Amino acid sequence: MNDIVAIIVEDEFHPRQMLLNKLEQLFPAVKVAAECETAETALREILRLKPDLIFLDIQLPDKNGLWLADRLIQEKCESFTPPEIIFTTGYIYSEYLLEAFRLAAVDYLVKPVKPEDLIKAVNRYRERAGASTGIQNLADAIRQEKLLKFRNLNGMLLVQPEDIAYVKADSDYARMFLANGDDEEIFERLGTIEYNLPKEIFARAGRSYIINLRYIRKINTRNSTVVIATPHISRTIKISEGGLKQIKNLI
Repeated sequence: MNDIVAIIVEDEFHPRQMLLNKLEQLFPAVKVAAECETAETALREILRLKPDLIFLDIQLPDKNGLWLADRLIQEKCESFTPPEIIFTTGYIYSEYLLEAFRLAAVDYLVKPVKPEDLIKAVNRYRERAGASTGIQNLADAIRQEKLLKFRNLNGMLLVQPEDIAYVKADSDYARMFLANGDDEEIFERLGTIEYNLPKEIFARAGRSYIINLRYIRKINTRNSTVVIATPHISRTIKISEGGLKQIKNLI
């Protein structure tokens, strides 16, 4: 088989070196043309070198791997076809994103990368090479899953509406509290977030909160609090009297 030109996009030295060593040992035909530590650098190198395949870390210090994948789709033209992607990640992402990977026939590897997983991923790439563009398939799968996009520290957060329990204003930005117990700083104002959320599920509660109505379990009019409960969390939040009235009118 012809050589496969690849680029590794990984900000940490040791995982990058370990992946490079495994590729050299297991796949001599995979020629790593560049190693990049940031999404911005990787974008420039990919457009310059036009590799067949990239090993792309999801979490990067500037913008994340999904941002880079999206940019590569935008750059598609007669002289540039986006490369196939094998994502790498240091932890297991939530099921909706892994399902999007599966639907798009895009592989992902959990670090530290096991030799047997790398062999499977590269062999699957070989089988489908030239048949379709995995990045475009991933973008289509994300759209079909109706994932919401919000700007966060490393690029963007992809969530389904039911993943969000509530959102709280945080200075000029906001903090999003997820149904699984995690929370994320979102670099958007509360009004912008409200505009992008489905109105039949979410309600503004005063100036500081947006609440998923499906997770409200108790309203206390005496002390102006609302209990938000999901299978993973139970939180009592204090809101303004006006916000409490808004919630009561919708339930």
